[in-house]
Amino acid sequence: MSEEEYIDFKKEFEDFKKELENSRPIFDDDSIEFNDFDNLISASEDSDLSDLFNSNNSNDSSSIINDYPNITLETDSILLNLIIKKDYSKIDDLDERKKEFFNDLREFIDEFESTEESNQLMKFYQK
Repeated sequence: MSEEEYIDFKKEFEDFKKELENSRPIFDDDSIEFNDFDNLISASEDSDLSDLFNSNNSNDSSSIINDYPNITLETDSILLNLIIKKDYSKIDDLDERKKEFFNDLREFIDEFESTEESNQLMKFYQK
């Protein structure tokens, strides 16, 4: 082996060790919040349905999530994240507030059922 081809691995590792010791971490664990991971996932363009699901999203989806109350509902077949934009606090009576919310939710589902997006979603499951 000629001198030009010789690699001093010990020296290379020592240099690398010094670089690591003098470097700052890329990720500062103290500044990472749970929502940061949601944003990374939602920014992914890997899904075939990403255009469908992200077509109405603004670039600042984290502000939407933080500005409104949200809840995740889960059954055996569906995981649904709801962001509630309407201010139901204007309805004093709890039963009336609940009734209004579920009426709005039913209307939303009925409206979604008749959209092209719902057709596209169901086409995803075609064999």
